[in-house]
Amino acid sequence: MVKIMIGRILSDLNKTEGIKGSMLVGKDGLVIESQMPGGVDTELIGAMASAAYGSAERTASEINQGTLEQMMIEGEHGKTIMTDAGEGILVVLADSKVNLGLIRINIRRSTEKVKNAL
Repeated sequence: MVKIMIGRILSDLNKTEGIKGSMLVGKDGLVIESQMPGGVDTELIGAMASAAYGSAERTASEINQGTLEQMMIEGEHGKTIMTDAGEGILVVLADSKVNLGLIRINIRRSTEKVKNAL
């Protein structure tokens, strides 16, 4: 039941212009649910996202920035946005030229829905 709810949340999020895919991974790096495009190794991305987010959390704490809420990796071909979703991490792939304001609003809304579902 929870996986179905999470799947719907991700599917709705993916309808946002500029978003290519999304997934929810546990803090341990295991994939909870994924709505990623074909050719993406979700197990590998889940493990790497968890490690990167964990490092960013420790960095934020060490430099007295408080609790990490979101992080973004910008590459030549797109952006990866990761957000704390309570028991998991919401990972979103976006195009390089996107309206980040709209995407962040939709990610925030989706994150709250995920937290409530978990």
